[in-house]
Amino acid sequence: MSRSYTALRNTYGVDTKNTATANLTQGDEWLNDFHRKLLALADWPFLHRKRIITSVAPSSTFTAAVTDICTAASTIVIETGIEVTVSSATTLPAGLVASTRYFMIYESATTFKLATSYAAALAGTAIDITDTGTGTHTVTLAVHDNLQPLPYDIDLVESVTVVSGSTRYTPIPAPSKKFWDELHYSSYNSDTPQYWWVENGRIGLWPRHSTAGDVIIVFGKLRVPELNIADYTTGNIDIITNGSVAITGAGTPAWTTPMAGRWIRVTHSNTAASSGDGEWYEIISIASATTLTLGRPYGGRSLTTGAAAAYIIGQVPLLPEAYQDLPEIYAAMRYWIKEKDKQRSDDFRSLLQAGVKDLFTSYGINDTSMVVESGDDDYVLNPNLTIMLT
Repeated sequence: MSRSYTALRNTYGVDTKNTATANLTQGDEWLNDFHRKLLALADWPFLHRKRIITSVAPSSTFTAAVTDICTAASTIVIETGIEVTVSSATTLPAGLVASTRYFMIYESATTFKLATSYAAALAGTAIDITDTGTGTHTVTLAVHDNLQPLPYDIDLVESVTVVSGSTRYTPIPAPSKKFWDELHYSSYNSDTPQYWWVENGRIGLWPRHSTAGDVIIVFGKLRVPELNIADYTTGNIDIITNGSVAITGAGTPAWTTPMAGRWIRVTHSNTAASSGDGEWYEIISIASATTLTLGRPYGGRSLTTGAAAAYIIGQVPLLPEAYQDLPEIYAAMRYWIKEKDKQRSDDFRSLLQAGVKDLFTSYGINDTSMVVESGDDDYVLNPNLTIMLT
């Protein structure tokens, strides 16, 4: 059974017989220190996952208001500092000039303001738009701003697949920044990608993708997160179908994009109409405040409209399910070392050593020898992953 951050924190309070806020906060620090160190000891296979984003268009029609806010009709990259130009089939809104470099100021996923310089955009100083103009207006991203944000928890991209219509494309990574820049000497748009490039947490395709909304599957190594997010239980599950990856919520849940990468469990109960299977499923994407997508098909019985099933969305360690308690065991060991209770600290040390050894046997390198030292700098050390400088 998976262990969410909230469950681990509660267990730490029990194991240390101390639920004071200061102790739980210290436990969080120890737990996260060990989680990071353990995951750094090997290239664990369970750290590699796929994430899904959607393509953005290189341009969009937009409308402007005298509040200075522009609203894009298509999905484009809207980030503060993105360079753009504007044009109009008739007359641009007063304050804007065609073919002039402007810089976006983010307002929302579909709205933005424009600034005259990058510095002004960062400062939030927008151009004063005094009328809405006439005709159809278009905003176009600069050629070199052909990048969109990576999924927030991807640390290293390993492969990219783009689905356009019924065709799947597998572009290859651009071999160098120089090569990538040379591809962008001029603007070229197409839904047949050949290369991808990652820079400063953003990913781009070449040619620039023409169509917004196509699926981009990013497979990569996950960033190790800080475990600090409490379980989320607002609202309920309205619809979930056996064999489907889609879940619909009700009762005013407010599911948000950062919940992708967390795990959801529909509560198992004795009430057939609202009982889930009680298993944990990874959330791959959040489509709206009431709809999300799982990483694998739901295996329980189907729940239909009005099911009102209870659920938990939890942040869980990036370890396999059977080993997710290891960070908490380490934290409890540290507590009893601090309290100078040798018997209890040794008991938790034994549990930790057995668990880590089994983890390496099941998922890591062949030699599972390790040392768990005591003291303020306790951590698991595999001697085969160290070198000695002489």
